Order: sequence, then C-alpha cells, then structure tokens
Amino acid sequence: MNDELHITSLVVHVIPQALAQVAQGLGAIDGAQVHGSHPSGKLVVTLEAPHARDILDRVTQIEQLQGVINASLVYQHVESWQSLNQGVEHD
Repeated sequence: MNDELHITSLVVHVIPQALAQVAQGLGAIDGAQVHGSHPSGKLVVTLEAPHARDILDRVTQIEQLQGVINASLVYQHVESWQSLNQGVEHD
C-alpha cells in the first residue's frame, strides 16, 4: 500500500459548447472532482491519487476527452497518509 496521497488542481479549458459533456466525462475519471465552471469554457478540477504517475495518467485522460482544449496544472501537493490521519488540535 502506498503511504502518500497526491492532490493536484488544474484548470481545464474546453470548447464552451462542450462544457457539460466534459464535466460529465470528468465524473468518470477516478479521483477527479469538478469544483467550478465558467460559461466561457473553464473548469476547476482536482485530482487525488496515490502516485504522481497516476495523476499524469489522469491528466492525459482529461486531455483526450472530446471538447478539451488544454488541461493546465496549477498546484500539486503530496501528503503522507500518516500525517493526514493525525488529529488537529484547536486552541
């Protein structure tokens, strides 16, 4: 079992007429979640996966969806599951 979680955010630029179709296609990609959209053809998406290679494979899947112009990575974070499972103290 991998002890890391990779979280990546990206902006997916799509043909405006294909916005709903691409958003639906993103729902079929494991670990992908759409957080926002703009009618001009932009989607804000996050990906979660256990390996960087999985993230790259999923970005490739996104780029191959019909109607996608480009997928631009904005941020990537890696966290160990051990640190994610620690309690958070509030003052």
